[in-house]
Amino acid sequence: MPQRMNGRRGMLRMRPLFVKFLTAVRLTRLTMAFGAVSDVWFVILFTQAQARAQGKYESIPVAQMSPFWALLAGAVVAIGLFAYGAALNDILDVRHDSAFSPHRPIPAGLIKLGQAIVVTVGALIIAVLVAGVWLGTLALWPTLLVAAGVLFYNAAGRYIPAVGVVTIGLIHGVHMLIPNAQLCFLLPVWLIMTHAMGIAAAVHLLEDKRPQMTRRGLAVLGVAWLFWSGVIIAIAVWRGGFWPSAKPLWVIGWPAAAVVGFILVARFKTANVSGPAAAEKVKRYGAMWQALYSAAWLMALGLTRQAAFIGVFAIAGFAAMTLIREITGLSGRPIAYR
Repeated sequence: MPQRMNGRRGMLRMRPLFVKFLTAVRLTRLTMAFGAVSDVWFVILFTQAQARAQGKYESIPVAQMSPFWALLAGAVVAIGLFAYGAALNDILDVRHDSAFSPHRPIPAGLIKLGQAIVVTVGALIIAVLVAGVWLGTLALWPTLLVAAGVLFYNAAGRYIPAVGVVTIGLIHGVHMLIPNAQLCFLLPVWLIMTHAMGIAAAVHLLEDKRPQMTRRGLAVLGVAWLFWSGVIIAIAVWRGGFWPSAKPLWVIGWPAAAVVGFILVARFKTANVSGPAAAEKVKRYGAMWQALYSAAWLMALGLTRQAAFIGVFAIAGFAAMTLIREITGLSGRPIAYR
């Protein structure tokens, strides 16, 4: 009997900790972070493979580290920046969420505003420290650029649809360069930038956000995409790494197939839903597909073991995301039903 009572007391003590953990997950939207992690991991795995095979990037810290520690450092930086951006968004939107999204952690009273600020600042500090100390001084610049881009987007950029969409794309592109700012092979960076811009534009239209995306805004968005695409291609050509010389061009079919796959899946998943529900599905599958893009690029480069690793990570990440969404009630179905 005393043992049973002690067990119940232990469960009661652990329950608040579990609730706090789930609240932190909801605040930072960590269920969507594995896409950002996979982008960084692709660059790490590619850099290490190039260092072993051709002696390139040998001075880059991630090329000198063991795969485990390099991937761990990359994950910490990616998760830290993602948590910083998501929590900052909730802090700045607290009045809006109180009226239109009262289920969010801050307006629902699950976490105090001061605590959310601590989480935001703490996540940013951890990301910057790990990037500077673990990944090297050169990694600090893209890390700080991403942090500044996130701040600009949340404070001003999102209120001008075309500017906000472009900012999101650039944030994703620069984020990939954190482990290796000297990366020559920039086609994957271009694809992620394009993917992020497409997702952001689709979500804006599906959620019918204000201000609305006008035809003029879409035209500006198209011109901005062309401009930054040209900048990325020009940098890649200048660095001499537009395409790995040892690989035939036909292997680009792997990432091309991943793009087609995402378009088909997104259309299928949103066929019977609309509005915010459709936007949520686009965001969720868009995050998953970032990992699949990484696996596709690694397959194209002949790095099959690394591709399998990222593929398994994508499946595990999506499964974990779905499980956490069910536990925290983010699926939209009432708890009694589940």
